[in-house]
Amino acid sequence: MPQFSQYPALFVSHGSPMLAIEPSDNRDFITQLGAKLPKPDAIVVFSAHFDRDDEIVITSGERPATIHDFYGFPQPLYQLEYPAPGSPELANKVAQLLATMGFAAELDNQQGWDHGVWIPLRLMYPAADIPVVQISINSRAPAEKLYRIGEALKSLRGENILLLGSGGISHNLREVFNPNPASGRQAKVSAFTDWIYQKLMSQDIDSLLDYENLAPHVKFNHPTPEHFIPLFAVLGSQGLNGEIERVFDGIEFEILALDAYRFDA
Repeated sequence: MPQFSQYPALFVSHGSPMLAIEPSDNRDFITQLGAKLPKPDAIVVFSAHFDRDDEIVITSGERPATIHDFYGFPQPLYQLEYPAPGSPELANKVAQLLATMGFAAELDNQQGWDHGVWIPLRLMYPAADIPVVQISINSRAPAEKLYRIGEALKSLRGENILLLGSGGISHNLREVFNPNPASGRQAKVSAFTDWIYQKLMSQDIDSLLDYENLAPHVKFNHPTPEHFIPLFAVLGSQGLNGEIERVFDGIEFEILALDAYRFDA
C-alpha cells in the first residue's frame, strides 16, 4: 500500500447510531475506508458529540471508556464497546501545537469515546489497537476558530496520524420526525450539499467559512451547527494545498445527507 508524506484526512457523516449494527451503504463505505489506507500510528478525532464552550478539551486518558450517548435505541447497541487506547503523549503534543497558535487547552483523562468517535472507528479499525485522541469542538464559536485549530495540527499528518472529522453534512433530526414534512425539503438538502461540494472543489475557503450567511437553506440543514463544523478542522489541516475528493454521497431518512470527503496532499 502507498505511504504518504502527509497522511490523508477525512470527514465522514456518521448518521444514526444504528450505523453500528444495521446494514447500509454508508456502513459499507466506512468499513472499507480503513482497508483503503495504510494503518495510521494514531487518530485525532473532532466529533459533533464533544461540544464544549470556551476552552478546548483534549482527551488524555490511557483507556477511555465507550460512551453510549444516545437514547431509545435497541439494546444491542448499548452492549457494544470500543476499547481503543488513548495517548497521553499525543494529547500533550496536541496541546503544545495549539498553544503555538494561541489556543489554550485542557487535558481531560476521564472523558471517554462518544458515539461520533467509536461508531465509525469500530467499523474502520475493529481491532481497536490504534491510539485515539479526541479534541472538543465549540458550536458557539465562528467556523474560522476550528479551521485555525486544524491549521495548528497540520504537522501531525506528516507523522502518519489520521485527522478525522465525524459529524453530518446535513443534520435536521426534527424534520426527520416531522409528521408534516416541510415543502421541498429534499431540494433544500440538495441545494445546501451541492453548494458545499462546489466550494470545496474550488477550494473557496472564504465562502465556506462564511457558510452561515452564504450557503442556501443553512438553518434547515443545520438547525444547530455541531454536526457540520468538524469539517472545518479537517479543512484547516489541508489549507489550499492538495486535493479534496467527495468519496461518498448517500442519503438517510430522505433528508440526512451522508457526504464524506477525503483530503490528500
